[in-house]
Amino acid sequence: MVRRGVALLLVVILGLSIVNQCNIDREFKDTEMVIPVKRHEVSYISHVPFNITSDVDFESQAWPGNGSISNPYLIENLNITTNNSTCIWIMNTTSHFILQNCLFTSPVWNYTNFQSVYSITLTNVSNGMILGNQIVNSTTGISGYALSNCSISDNRFNVTERVIDVRFSNFTIILNNKQQFDPCHFGVSVTGCWNCTVSQNEFGNIISSGISAYGNYYSNFTENTLIATDLDLYPWIGIEVWGGESCKVSHNEIVNFFWSGIDVAGRHHLIEDNNVTSGNFGIHISATDCIVRRNNISDNSNSIVLVKANRTIVYENTITGRNGRYDTGIANYGGFDCEIHSNAITLVGLGIYLQGATEFNVSYNIVTDGRYGFVFGWYSNWGGVLDGPSFDCDISNNSFDGGGLFPQIENYGSWDFDTIRFEDNTVNNRPIGFFAYLDGTGLDGDDYGQIFLLSCTDVILTEGDFYGISSDIGDLYYDPGIASAITLLDCTGCEFGDIRFYNNTIGVNIQNSIDCLMLSLTGYDNSWAAMKILNSETIVIHGCYFRHNLKAIESDLSWDIRIFNCLIWENDEGIDLARSPNCWIDYNEVFENTDAILLDNSDECEVSDNSIYENSRGLLLNSSSDCLITSNTIANHSGVGISLDGTSHRNDIYQNTFVNNLPNAICEGSSNHWDDQVDTGNRWSDYSGEGPYIIDANDQDNFPIVDLPTATPPTGIDPGPKFPQYLIAEVVLIGAVVLVIIIVVVDRRRVIIVD
Repeated sequence: MVRRGVALLLVVILGLSIVNQCNIDREFKDTEMVIPVKRHEVSYISHVPFNITSDVDFESQAWPGNGSISNPYLIENLNITTNNSTCIWIMNTTSHFILQNCLFTSPVWNYTNFQSVYSITLTNVSNGMILGNQIVNSTTGISGYALSNCSISDNRFNVTERVIDVRFSNFTIILNNKQQFDPCHFGVSVTGCWNCTVSQNEFGNIISSGISAYGNYYSNFTENTLIATDLDLYPWIGIEVWGGESCKVSHNEIVNFFWSGIDVAGRHHLIEDNNVTSGNFGIHISATDCIVRRNNISDNSNSIVLVKANRTIVYENTITGRNGRYDTGIANYGGFDCEIHSNAITLVGLGIYLQGATEFNVSYNIVTDGRYGFVFGWYSNWGGVLDGPSFDCDISNNSFDGGGLFPQIENYGSWDFDTIRFEDNTVNNRPIGFFAYLDGTGLDGDDYGQIFLLSCTDVILTEGDFYGISSDIGDLYYDPGIASAITLLDCTGCEFGDIRFYNNTIGVNIQNSIDCLMLSLTGYDNSWAAMKILNSETIVIHGCYFRHNLKAIESDLSWDIRIFNCLIWENDEGIDLARSPNCWIDYNEVFENTDAILLDNSDECEVSDNSIYENSRGLLLNSSSDCLITSNTIANHSGVGISLDGTSHRNDIYQNTFVNNLPNAICEGSSNHWDDQVDTGNRWSDYSGEGPYIIDANDQDNFPIVDLPTATPPTGIDPGPKFPQYLIAEVVLIGAVVLVIIIVVVDRRRVIIVD
């Protein structure tokens, strides 16, 4: 009975061993690029370190074989451990030999005048094979100098600094080697080699660089697996091919290198079919006459970067960004006569960034889930590449989504857009209209999904629905970006009429422009602003309707802006003027916003004849002085009707009606006047009817008006499915403008001007 039990136990143990071995074999097959030759169990022979200095030493040291290709000298099954030297140094030989199935341990890492000295060192050697050895608990692995027709294959390493270093060698193969456990700084280094192959190696714990190749010619780096260490040591580069000519980098798996996955200089290199994951730069090219194609690049901050990459073609790459916030798909800095075409780019902040390019063709690229599809860049961010514009480039037939064309061009005055052909590109499957230097032209907005006007004069844009131009990202760390459906940059005398823009980040973005008229525009559900004005002057916004935007109108660093006869409601901020002096806000209806009108660092503005009601806060002045606030109705605010902060001074506030605000007024500034200093003040719903109206200890209305209207402004307007429109009459007199406003609801697409 006991025997049967023991026998059964042995069968179970044997079965588990077989299953476990199958699992190990399966795991090994899954992780290896190729299946290595299965090794037999080795009985190592302890041996002291030794050198071979010529072919004669093979025979004098009694190694079996005769040095022929069919009967090479054989050195095998040795166990060499040393504390102060190489294990084996072979030099000046041409005989065929195999060094295999040995176990080496050495701390050596020295230099001669021409090569590194490692645990195994080869100098001026031809026809050698270093096969299936283990180098463990060592500083370095294998060093070769002036090798020819040699191979270093199927070796296993556990070293801390440098695994394999081969210099000035020809027709040498480094194949299927593996760094097994501990982190090491450098995997394979090859320098000044011709017709060499580094293939199917696996280095899974790299601290600095996986494969470093300097000044090599006609060499291949293929099917290697390079994974940077998890330690927080900023591993540098997966594969660097610096200098040289006509090398091939293909089918490599490269993961988690801080600087770049593949870094290439030189000329005529081919970089194809690599998988590059999780780095700062996926593929960085500063070479000429190269091809970068069919690579799969994911989770990098900058997927492909070209720096002075002349006559280089980048095509059919698949790019997935890191998080769609601030990463870039393809960025170019300098260079000439390159092609960037047919790439698929997704989940990026910037799809394609073009700076300092000359005679580039950028075509048939597809950018999806991108904040911005294309950017005309100016700043190089690279030493040796000057900041500056692109010249003589074709950008055509690209497909973008999200924000489409980035709405800013740095130093636009230094560009010559007569040489830039931006044509037949789309955003959200609708055409992008990019126009530079137009004069006296009419455009139909129905023909476009996004419009960019640059240095245009007297352009009239009418009709059109613009939607879905969005750069919004994030929930916890929300960043709306500046994607704009319509952009005016450096434009003069342009007019927009009867245009609708909704569900964008910014509807209309006006920059560095002058004397433009925005007439009867409708903007709603834009996440940042229905209209944004920057560094512009004499912009008139007339008869427009803005609802449910973060900001209806935002102005910054601008002046002489006039906003009148507009309907503004249900926005977070209705009108926000920042650093915008000498502006007029009059005859508007502003209601049910969080903040109705905000003047911030905006002196000498006039706010008059507006109906401001049922917002959280009405009219706010921050650091704004010498303004005139008159003839407004400000009613039913749960926060405050009007508020002047401690840096707002010398403002004149009179003939306004303040009704049921909590409170009606707050004033912290000085020298502000709450009447005309003659006989007319304001109407106050909480005025007692006797004496001045006291605001605080330093502020009072000396001539409050007692004929307070019995009716308060309406409590809201339901525009229904269509936005209301108004008939507007404008009579211009010498020295003054008299507005006769006839309010009539008409069709949403027409405004009738009545003489």
